[in-house]
Amino acid sequence: MPGVYFTTTEFLEDAKSAAKDRGMPGIRMIALPADKYYRARATHEELQPVASAVIDQMVDDLVRPLTAEETKPSQVQKQKENDNITVKGSDYQDAYQKVNDLFLDSHWADGLPIVPPTPKLVKAMLAATTRSPQEVLGQAAPKNGTATVEKIAVNAVMAGAKPEFFPVILAAMDGFLDKHYDLTHVQASTGSFTPIVIVNGPIATELNFNSGIGMLGHGWRANSTVGRALRLSLLNIGQTWPAVNDMALTGRLESYTFFTFAEDEARSPWEPYSVSRGFMPGDSTVTVASSGTPLVLGGGAVAPWTAQGIIDLVVARAPNSSYWVHSQQYTLVLHPDCAYELGKMGYTRKSLQEYLYEHTKVPYEKVAATTVAFGHDKASDLIQAEIDDGRIRPDRAQVFRDALKPGGKVPIVQSPEDFHIFVAGGSPGYSLLFSYPGTNWANETKKVSGATLTKAGR
Repeated sequence: MPGVYFTTTEFLEDAKSAAKDRGMPGIRMIALPADKYYRARATHEELQPVASAVIDQMVDDLVRPLTAEETKPSQVQKQKENDNITVKGSDYQDAYQKVNDLFLDSHWADGLPIVPPTPKLVKAMLAATTRSPQEVLGQAAPKNGTATVEKIAVNAVMAGAKPEFFPVILAAMDGFLDKHYDLTHVQASTGSFTPIVIVNGPIATELNFNSGIGMLGHGWRANSTVGRALRLSLLNIGQTWPAVNDMALTGRLESYTFFTFAEDEARSPWEPYSVSRGFMPGDSTVTVASSGTPLVLGGGAVAPWTAQGIIDLVVARAPNSSYWVHSQQYTLVLHPDCAYELGKMGYTRKSLQEYLYEHTKVPYEKVAATTVAFGHDKASDLIQAEIDDGRIRPDRAQVFRDALKPGGKVPIVQSPEDFHIFVAGGSPGYSLLFSYPGTNWANETKKVSGATLTKAGR
């Protein structure tokens, strides 16, 4: 019996291509008009006409015998990945322009000029790590391209990264390709989600990553090209493109370089973030996380602020959607002056996480009164369903069961550790609250290893 796969009109051709690439015969697809489907999810009554319009086709697709064509496994023609491309021009500048035109027209570049990835430059990039060029780091969503060290090196060259940066790029890709990181959502969602990349340890200082004023801005080669190398790697290996299968409706903030910076360990009152995650002092690490548009907290050089006032703003602004309370992910970047004041007040990173966890809980009555789509009438029903199917971690399930009753308070994260707290930024500065309405496993920290051109990360 054939299976039926639902998709929206915009994703239909890409879904067909993905099924074909995976050699899955008999997958019949039904496209739901996105302009109607997404709005109609608010209530069963609004969604009913959309479902009624396809129900007969769905039944027919399920019971109609497979055709001879549908029973044949797809004969996918694999592109030769190791063949070099020769581009000729009347002079170097002409050839350079033709390379850039070719890469952009082929959806291999991001719209900015690239460095042509010649075999010589790729070889130099690979020499910066002891990791084998053929090592497979994982499969990159949404099309599950195989990410090897060599493929990532090609993209690092294109981004203009120095070879010394390459082990940091590889560690970040280890994080993105971890099975717990929700890369498909970040790459393809209609929401404007953007990865965050944060470097810890001595390699951040050795490579001159910016952790202070302008940390998210231009002018710092390490921040800019490491972020861009990751963008290009995910674009090319994940085989994603705007309006094809990257459906971010307004694009993604910092889409060329991501939010890439280092933690200011020297000015933090606490241990490095990586140490709080179980790594040794002196280890160099990269943390990858996900975010929507960050909230800017504090007055900088313009308005007065207090450290407790900034934390109060986090508490006030964090529970911004009561039906997502159970699955939020927060990355809080405190500017050094604020972190210093909090340290003087007696806060540790752990006690601050616990404070935020307790003070951001949402009353059960508010959660129960919030209507939600996704097949549930109330947000509390959605949370209960996610307890039952394991999306809320088993070790935290009882906490939520106890909260889902009158008088209860529902946490907005699954545990205090899901407030990830870093110290970085200018002085005077602004603090940043990044939030992500998705799985609480969407934050991965990986150790930098195999470096050959730096003292750190070996």
